[in-house]
Amino acid sequence: MAPVIIFAFNRLDALINVITSLLLNEEAQESDLFVFVDGAREGKVGERELVCSVCRYIENIVGFKSVNYTFSETNKGLGNSVIKGVTEVISRYGKAIVLEDDLILAPNFLFFMNQGLDKYKEETSVFSICGYSNKVKVPKDYSYDTYFCTRSSSWGWATWADRWNSVDWELENFDKCHILKKEFNRWGGSDCWKMLNDWKCGRNKSWAIRFCFAQFLQKKVSLFPVTSKVQNDGFDGQGTNCKRWSRFRCIFDNSAKKEFTYPENVSIHPSLFRSAIGYHSIIKRIFSRIMYFVYRF
Repeated sequence: MAPVIIFAFNRLDALINVITSLLLNEEAQESDLFVFVDGAREGKVGERELVCSVCRYIENIVGFKSVNYTFSETNKGLGNSVIKGVTEVISRYGKAIVLEDDLILAPNFLFFMNQGLDKYKEETSVFSICGYSNKVKVPKDYSYDTYFCTRSSSWGWATWADRWNSVDWELENFDKCHILKKEFNRWGGSDCWKMLNDWKCGRNKSWAIRFCFAQFLQKKVSLFPVTSKVQNDGFDGQGTNCKRWSRFRCIFDNSAKKEFTYPENVSIHPSLFRSAIGYHSIIKRIFSRIMYFVYRF
C-alpha cells in the first residue's frame, strides 16, 4: 500500500471527518499514515489553541499500519508544507497518496488509488492518479469506470517519485513561459495561466498550479474515476481556498465496489475532456463569482 499523507491545520472537525472516512477503507490497516500540521499564524487570536487540539487528536489516531506526524512550530503555508512533506515521504516510498483535511473519502478510495498506482507505474505518460472527479457527461458508448484528462486534481491524488521530482517548483525562467499562456489555458482551462502568474507575483502560494504546469510541459495526463471517490467537505467558508458555494460538485461513490475498468489506451476522450474542462470555462467561472457573492450573506 502507498503511504497516505494528510496536511492539516486548525480544523479539528474536518480532520476527524477525513480520518473517519479513511478508516472505512479496509486497506487503511495496511497503510502508513503521515500527518503534517502547519503552525499557527502570528496575530491570529485563538488559533494556536485550535492547532494544539488538532495535534492532540493526531497523537491518539489508531487503525493504520503506522501513524507518523510532524507538527510545525511556524506557519509555512499550505503550498510550502505540501512540497516539503510530499518530497520527504515520496523519497522513501517511491509513491504517495496525498490528502488535505477537508475531504471525505469513499470506502473504496484507497483500493482505487493503489490499483491506479500499480497499473500505471511504468506508464510514464500518466502523471497522477486522481480520486476526485467533476460530474462529467459520459457518452452512451463509453463503458469504462475511468478516463484520462489533462489537468490533475489536488483533491485526493497520488503520484510516483519520478513524476513528483520532475516538477520545477521555482520556475526561474518564468519570463520565457508567457508565450505558452494561450496553450496552457486550452490544455487545462481558462484560469490556468492567471493562477500561475498570480503565484509568480506572490498573490497565491499554490503548489498545485506548478504541478499542473509541469504536467502541461511534459504533455502528460491524469487518471480520473467516472464516479468520484472524493467529495470536498470544505465548502463551509472555513477552508483556506474554498467558499460556501462551489461549482465543483460531484457524484460521490458510496459503494464498496472494487472492480474497475480502464481504457485500453492512455488517451484523451474528446467528449469527456470537454465535459471535465468545462468546469474551468470563463462562463462558469463568472457564474461562480456571482454565486460566491450571494452565499457570503
